[in-house]
Amino acid sequence: MVDSVNPIASVLESARTITMDAAAVASSKLGESSYTQYSKKITPKQLRTMLNSRNTRDLKDAMKRIISLMASDDTSTDLSSYFADVVKNITSNDIKIKRLICIYLLRFAEREPNLTLLSVNSLQKTISDTNPEVRCFAIRSLSDMKIASLNPMILYTLKTSVTDPSALVRYEVAFALLKLFKNDEEEGEFREEISNLLKDLLADADPRVISGAVILLKECFPSNLELLHGHFRRYCRVLKEIDSWAQGPLIDLLAKYCKQYLPRPMIIDCSSEEDGSAKQIPLPDNCSEIPFMAYNVSYDPDLSLFLDNLKTLIYSPNPIVILACCNAYFQLSVPSHMINSKFPDALVRSYLCSSNAGLKDTILQSIIYLSALEPTLFQSHLTQFFLSPINNNNIGISSLKLRILSNLVNATNVKGIVKELQHYIISFNSKKYSKIIIESSNALAKCGQLSTKLETYIMNWFIELMEDECTNLKPSVLDVIVNIIRQLVQNEPRRHLAVILKLSNVLNTQKTALADNARAGIIWLFGEIAGICFDICPDLLRQLIPNFVDEGVESRGQILLFAAKLLSYDIDKFKESHGLEVEYDFKNSRISQMFNAVLFFCKVDDEFDVRDRARCFESLFNSKKFEIASLLLQAPKPLPLYYSQMNGTRPGQNNVNLPSSIVGLDQEIQNYCKYIPWTYTASEDNNTAAEEGREDIRSESPVKDYSRYKKSFSSSSFISKSSSSSRAFASSNIHGITNGIDQLDLKKEGSDTITLNTVPFNKKYKLQSLDEFFQDIPEKPKPRLKKKIIIQEEEEEEEEAEEDDEEDSDESGTSSDDGVDDDDTDDTESSSDEDSSIDEELHP
Repeated sequence: MVDSVNPIASVLESARTITMDAAAVASSKLGESSYTQYSKKITPKQLRTMLNSRNTRDLKDAMKRIISLMASDDTSTDLSSYFADVVKNITSNDIKIKRLICIYLLRFAEREPNLTLLSVNSLQKTISDTNPEVRCFAIRSLSDMKIASLNPMILYTLKTSVTDPSALVRYEVAFALLKLFKNDEEEGEFREEISNLLKDLLADADPRVISGAVILLKECFPSNLELLHGHFRRYCRVLKEIDSWAQGPLIDLLAKYCKQYLPRPMIIDCSSEEDGSAKQIPLPDNCSEIPFMAYNVSYDPDLSLFLDNLKTLIYSPNPIVILACCNAYFQLSVPSHMINSKFPDALVRSYLCSSNAGLKDTILQSIIYLSALEPTLFQSHLTQFFLSPINNNNIGISSLKLRILSNLVNATNVKGIVKELQHYIISFNSKKYSKIIIESSNALAKCGQLSTKLETYIMNWFIELMEDECTNLKPSVLDVIVNIIRQLVQNEPRRHLAVILKLSNVLNTQKTALADNARAGIIWLFGEIAGICFDICPDLLRQLIPNFVDEGVESRGQILLFAAKLLSYDIDKFKESHGLEVEYDFKNSRISQMFNAVLFFCKVDDEFDVRDRARCFESLFNSKKFEIASLLLQAPKPLPLYYSQMNGTRPGQNNVNLPSSIVGLDQEIQNYCKYIPWTYTASEDNNTAAEEGREDIRSESPVKDYSRYKKSFSSSSFISKSSSSSRAFASSNIHGITNGIDQLDLKKEGSDTITLNTVPFNKKYKLQSLDEFFQDIPEKPKPRLKKKIIIQEEEEEEEEAEEDDEEDSDESGTSSDDGVDDDDTDDTESSSDEDSSIDEELHP
């Protein structure tokens, strides 16, 4: 009994296991977690068995498991050991399996180049598939294999695919050429062939193919702008049809093309038009050099075409496109026309609508660059760059906005900006927001340079802030404030003597709060003004000497330099009052005694730099080389470059001095927004070419439209405008299907002739190739032959019935009742024949 139960129990257990696995697989359609749990049960041994299985579902599950292990970086299973088992399945007819296998190949192809070659033949055969998506997939897979020996074969495949009827395939060819160029960039073996294929792609009629060709041109041949000669005008017209991610590179290329092959715009003086002789000059590199108060701008027709078509992209959702348009207008036009184009407004709108911090950072850095060169571009959006007291989590974004505010300062808005910046410094007084306070202080310094009164007000406010113990500013912030005051005072020290005297109190009251660098900066400033206000400097040195040991390294070095400067100035004054022949009394001079005290501390200092400086100054004065000491210590120092330029300037070809507010931006942003000089020569002018009878270099080249060579039908090509025969065929079929029931109704009403072209209603429609489509044609003539035969039989039966009627009418012994009965029977027979014929037509 027990022996008979065991087999049944094992069968039930096996059925239970199979049922659970099937349920897990089925539930994977509803949730990824269920399939994950199912795939985790696949052991490495089972994985190899499934890869060798003929069942498509097992093979697909095995490949999914391998890809999941690749994505999770699971090192428990050596996936490279399955290479041979995976590669041999590349011949599978399932496109999903092929995609998974190619993903696997991309990871391990370089490790097993010989085995990878086994899949190349299958991928090459896939390129001739009737489905364009499958052909694209094959091209992408071949181009992603980084095996040098495959490059010639890949190039040959791309040469045959560049004329593919499908735009999707030609688009993929462009990126495959880009990958091939990058793989062969060092040797450059295929550079010329790729350039020739690029010319074909640039002449394509499809905007998507043009998008890929533009990326290939920008990445591989950015200096070969002559390739755009015959396509410049066409590209300007179809600019809005290009993919958004390719519009930015195309705009950059066209802007560079205009700089190289189009003449500068002409600036026409409006004030001289009344006199009848309007003055005009070419657009200068620096728009501030335009000498006219009011002027008009005259553009070349091709340049005007380009700028006008840029305006169609004003509402583009891609911020990179808006930035490219702004840069193009900045390079090719004047600030007033750029403002009228509304692209600065669109750039600010892109910043406000973006939720990506990295994208916001890029846009703000671009605004900083443009506003530093042309502050009027963003004056109307000043309040958009104020800081919010609620949302200031991103310190970097807030710092960039403060730098923009410093660029937009002018005489009309300076009061409001100063109050706003002072509020930031006071309210954001915490370690977390130290960078915001520093940028706000720098922006205040920029505001102070607009007027002397405002400069004095800002310096006094900074000193009051440093003396206020309630503010509790961080050492790094104090350091920046001191440096700003030092820079403002150094420009005109005589005008700010009162501020300098207040700084001496700061040195005594803020001994521990000030950072070492800040104290050293204040001491250095007093050494610079020693020649102007010498009387207060010795007393300050006397106060610094007792605490010399407690000072920082930089402060000790500046105290030594301060003492040496005071001694040098005192020697010069003594020589001026007593004559050059009288020797300076070092023993009785109080300044000399203080200098010797500082030297005593410095000779035993821990820092070797302080000790070396002390020995240097001591040797100068002991050897009585006072002239050298004066040149070394009293030489005027250059002004800091921190705010070297207040007004925005457009740097030309020979002008390398950029506004200081640009310093610190990403190098990529600076290179992108950098002003490109005009390199146009008059010999390339179209007007000159027309006068001399030469051909216009921008005459449109022939466009290559490969859609007319399509060999298969699809839902898009079936109703395309270029295929009139397809439209006629479609309309006839639709008419036959929709009117089939009406034709049956007509037959019921007694129509003599019936022509039905109906299709069974349960037939499923699908996309077919041309060969598959024409395979169904031989089946249709069969019902037509039956219909013709039926019509002939009906005519013969009618003739026989008429002959019978005539014979009956000739017979004298036949009664009228019998004739009627015979006619009735004939009519019923003919009607039954007709009904049977209709049934045969509807159900062949």
